Amino acid sequence: MTTEPPTMETELVLASDGAIYARFEEEPPPGRRVFIGYALTADERAQHGTKGLLRWACLQHLALGSDGCVYVEEEAIDPEGRKEFRGYALTDKEATRVCQEFHRLAFNLTLAVRAK
Repeated sequence: MTTEPPTMETELVLASDGAIYARFEEEPPPGRRVFIGYALTADERAQHGTKGLLRWACLQHLALGSDGCVYVEEEAIDPEGRKEFRGYALTDKEATRVCQEFHRLAFNLTLAVRAK
């Protein structure tokens, strides 16, 4: 039995449709695509493996969450007892800014690790 990642909020997911989705609690900005998904368990991820998940992504949207979970779009999986993610697609400008921040963060982490 594999262990679940620690419980934390999912702020962003990178979905198989190529979009980055940001979490929302109230209403998403007007006109934005919305992704609602439910997390696979660690056992389900292990059962499907990488190839199985990629095959599955050809049939419905999958998303990799900033919390380490893999989310499957609603209606493709039973939501009972699963962690839920509700997010809206970022604009190209917003996604560019997020990617710049990821790059900056990765660079700083690399420097910190190498300094130890």
